[in-house]
Amino acid sequence: MNLGAPASSVRMSCRIYAALLRLYPSPLRRQFGEEMVEVFADQMRDACQRDGWVGGMGVWRCVGGETLRTAMSSYLQIAAIALVSGLTALGLMGSFFWAIFGQL
Repeated sequence: MNLGAPASSVRMSCRIYAALLRLYPSPLRRQFGEEMVEVFADQMRDACQRDGWVGGMGVWRCVGGETLRTAMSSYLQIAAIALVSGLTALGLMGSFFWAIFGQL
């Protein structure tokens, strides 16, 4: 019979996970943050009941990889959009100045 982790450990893990969500871009956190914490809590509870602290560590291992992949790809995507937007604006400004001053 596996007693799992105490409820206080699951609550503490949820608080830590909620803090880790700060690594995610704010639009993603606003849209999915509460649901992500709820799913994490369910996974922790189930894993700890099934496999004790080893199960909880397995959940944390998955969370670590997911956090790195999601946060990094989201920030890289935002940076790429900003770069493309900046280059587009620069091109438009160049065209504008060429149209105005190139005619002189």
